[in-house]
Amino acid sequence: MLGDGYWPGAATLVAGPTGSGKTLMGLHFIVSGARRGEPGVIATLQENPTQLQRIAQGFGWSLAEPGIELLCRTPVDLYIDQWVYEVLAAIERTGARRVLIDSLGDLAFAAGDETRYREYLYSLVQRCSRLGVSLLMTLELPDLFQVTRLSEQGVSHVSDNVVLLQYLRQPAVLRRTLTLIKTRASLHQPQVREFTITPEGITLEDEILADPASPARPQPTEATAPVRPSS
Repeated sequence: MLGDGYWPGAATLVAGPTGSGKTLMGLHFIVSGARRGEPGVIATLQENPTQLQRIAQGFGWSLAEPGIELLCRTPVDLYIDQWVYEVLAAIERTGARRVLIDSLGDLAFAAGDETRYREYLYSLVQRCSRLGVSLLMTLELPDLFQVTRLSEQGVSHVSDNVVLLQYLRQPAVLRRTLTLIKTRASLHQPQVREFTITPEGITLEDEILADPASPARPQPTEATAPVRPSS
């Protein structure tokens, strides 16, 4: 769906409501890279090491595998300028090629000032881009359904790729969907695709076209229409 994939130096934003799979997608990104010889840094402001390891173990992963560096901080007592230098130092020390930031909402809270937050985020994205380090950032959205915007802080503006995770509400079940909103300088597939969480991680399913009982392709509805991010 990304066309050229996670090209070196690209910044990817994964946005979605609570429980939609953002952290899991980030862990999958880091673990897969480490197993391919691309060291990674997990910079989390959400989970402590025990919680993250428990999540990883559920998929047969270990955060103690070679090539994975874990940097855990709490947004309550975080100094954003010190944190940015810690992340950059970890990248240099480990030779990381991939970085997960989980999540931007916590980082904005820690910054306390929107302008300051934007400046530090822009600086970090640019530094990673120049180093050829692929960055994946998560952002929690407040709405479970009918997402109409990604953020109030222009995060999508600094991102090369924007991935939107949503819930599709049906009478007896919630389905998870993935839509690629944007890729910079690359072709991408903008379909709404269902995905499932399996013992191997995230697995993409077929494109969601219509109610199986209806042979005709429907017009976009509030649940399936592409969402335009604000910037």
